[in-house]
Amino acid sequence: MGFTYFMPEPSLQQYVENIIVIDLNFNEDFIKEITIVPDYRSCLCFILEDKISAYENGQLVERENVILASFHLFSTIMNLGKKHRAVCVQFKPIGWNSLMENVPQNEVLNKCYDAKLFLGSYAAILTERLAEASSAPAQNHIIQSFLKEKLNSLAAASPFDRAIDAFIRSGGNLTIEQTASLACLSLRQFERLCNHKIGVSPRMFGRLIRFSNTYKLKEKHPNLSWNKIAFHCGYFDHMHLIRDFKQFSGTIPSITEDEDHFRSFPYDRHKNNRSIKPIQF
Repeated sequence: MGFTYFMPEPSLQQYVENIIVIDLNFNEDFIKEITIVPDYRSCLCFILEDKISAYENGQLVERENVILASFHLFSTIMNLGKKHRAVCVQFKPIGWNSLMENVPQNEVLNKCYDAKLFLGSYAAILTERLAEASSAPAQNHIIQSFLKEKLNSLAAASPFDRAIDAFIRSGGNLTIEQTASLACLSLRQFERLCNHKIGVSPRMFGRLIRFSNTYKLKEKHPNLSWNKIAFHCGYFDHMHLIRDFKQFSGTIPSITEDEDHFRSFPYDRHKNNRSIKPIQF
C-alpha cells in the first residue's frame, strides 16, 4: 500500500516521465483533502477506486474514472475519497501532445478531460484490466504495453521537442534565446510554437519548471532553508521565489511548509522525506 514508481521502458523514455501506482487507505495519518500545487507535467490518470473530486468555482465536482489533466498554473483542492487506488502516467511534452492528437495546448491549459474523448473504448478496457491486476508491477506492465502501442509509431522527436527537453533538464534556466537556437527556430517562431505545443510562453513555462522543482526539493529536504533551495533551483533572490509562489500556489513559501495539506503531485510528501541523500550546494 502506498506509492510505487516505475521508469518507462527505453522505447518510451522520450515520451513518458514516469508511471505511478497509488494505493491508499486514508486514516488520521494522511489528509484526504489536499491542495495540489502546480507542476509542469501533464498526466493521464486511471482512478480504480473511489472517484476523486476537485473544487471548481467553489463547487466540489466529481471527476471521471479516466482523466487527462493538462498542467495547471494554479493550485487545485482535491478530495481523494476514503480509498484511493489509481495508476498515473506523467508525460513529457512530446508524449502529451501526441496523446492529445496535437490539440493546441493553449486551448486545454488548466483543464481536466474525460479520457474517453481521446482514448475511446481503450479507456474502459484499460481501467477494467488495471483494476483486476494483482500487483503494481502487473499494472505497470499493462499501462506500458498500451503506451508502446499508442506512442511508438510516432515520428522521432523534432528539434523543438529536443530543445524543450533540454530546457526542462536545465530546470528552466536555459535562456529563451539558447532554447530557440537548439530548436533551430527564430525567437518569434519558437515563442509561437511554444504557445501552441506547450500552452504558455517559454518564459512562463520556465517559471513553472523552477517553481515545481523548488517545491519538490523542499518536500524532499524539509530542513533546508528556502533561500538555499531557491538559489540551487536558479532563483536570483528570495523575492523572485515569493512572486512565483503567489502566482502558482496563491500563498507564500512558509504557509505551504506549515500546512500539511499542500502537496506536489503525487502528494507523497512522507515518502519523499525518507532515505533521501543530501544535496550538494
